Amino acid sequence: MTDFMPEKVEQYDLVVLGGGKGGKSLALALAPMGYKVCLIEAKMLGGSCINVACIPTKTMVAGTRLVYEAGQARARGFKLSLEGNNIQAVIARKRQVVSSMVETHEKLFTTTENLTFLKGLGSFVASSEGTVIKVELEGSCRYVTGKTIVVNTGTKPLMPIIEGMEQVPLLTSTSIMELDYLPGHLAIIGGGYIALEFAQIFARLGSRVTLLERGTTFLPREDRDIADCVQKILQEEGVEILFDVKVEKLSLDGQDKVLHLNTGGTVREFRATDILAATGRASVNEALNLAAVGIDVDSRGFIKVNEYLETSRAGVFAVGDCKGGPFFTHASWDDFRILKDNIVHSAGRTTTGRLIPYTLFVEPELGRVGLTEAEALKSGKNIQVLTLPAAKIPRANTEGETRGMLKAIIDRDSKEILGFAALSLYGGEIASAVQVAMLAGMPCDRLGRIVFSHPTMCESLNLLFQGV
Repeated sequence: MTDFMPEKVEQYDLVVLGGGKGGKSLALALAPMGYKVCLIEAKMLGGSCINVACIPTKTMVAGTRLVYEAGQARARGFKLSLEGNNIQAVIARKRQVVSSMVETHEKLFTTTENLTFLKGLGSFVASSEGTVIKVELEGSCRYVTGKTIVVNTGTKPLMPIIEGMEQVPLLTSTSIMELDYLPGHLAIIGGGYIALEFAQIFARLGSRVTLLERGTTFLPREDRDIADCVQKILQEEGVEILFDVKVEKLSLDGQDKVLHLNTGGTVREFRATDILAATGRASVNEALNLAAVGIDVDSRGFIKVNEYLETSRAGVFAVGDCKGGPFFTHASWDDFRILKDNIVHSAGRTTTGRLIPYTLFVEPELGRVGLTEAEALKSGKNIQVLTLPAAKIPRANTEGETRGMLKAIIDRDSKEILGFAALSLYGGEIASAVQVAMLAGMPCDRLGRIVFSHPTMCESLNLLFQGV
């Protein structure tokens, strides 16, 4: 390939391609420190999190909680009623929250000293000038390079390949958050976190919801007692779950969308008014022309990095989802901190040994950190398993949310906390408290003796670990 030689290449200390959590945070941190920074983003100012992922979905969860609690009011001795189009109210609030955050980010990007913000599409070009990025703006192009280049381009919804999908429109995790009508019957292809959160959201709004699981196990990465409890909660809220089903074909019959489901070799028709494909996230790196500068990707198109987050091209790093996960904003945020410390302080930090928590934002939410019981058993450790029904937590009773359970896996000999899960009110917050204890090396018996405020959900840790 012949090297491309643009007339002018702008030189920066740092170039960030993509405005997601890790990249934008690095740009906004280094520019005020005197680094000359260029940030490139075409559409999603602030990244997937605030535009189409964490923030809008959790805003919708909060909105539908009001609908759910109003429905529960009679059982608690209150008389409440809901009027109007609830989905339009939920979507309107989601748009307001997202719009406010996007505006804040655009202001930061355009007013921060030493930060050049280019709103355009960026891609790599082979050049004798080094690692050069071409930025396509409206009616023009600019070429930039940097001592350090960071890719933070995120992902897109992964669409399944199904016969007939060209004629039968499918909703994605992005488009479903722009509906101005309530689906009569929403079929969801998938069984991961995205699928479960939208299943509960739309069931609470009044849709009939059916989850179509290709596997035979619900939440296969969780312990069975936790997964069974989540499954029961969703089913009690009206979510139908079908297992061992493969969608082989899609077709239309009037207003109905017909899914041809294969279960154990038998094909049957299943009808729905709307279909959501929630089968994961896919790479968007194909548009970056990574091969032009020798940046390697894996079989799914995600950028390969080492423990320092560096790609196969010296001086080029990747953070966040574009490197294949974990697909969490908090992981991308930690990627930023690692790079910042290494750039500014030559700290030599790596991703090795990170303890990353998981939170499934159904309600009650599931927060988990460390090993599951199944994983701990495989490790060969002498383990002890502790459980506590959420109904035994005083705060859960005062709030009227007693569904779920807490579970801890500990080393019987050292009392080390190996793993923890909280399927409860504020489960993610409780898991965060336990995560801090794990990182501090605090044994479970000491955590169980901490004086927590009463009544709080963290007080549940006194009950869980008592007598250990």
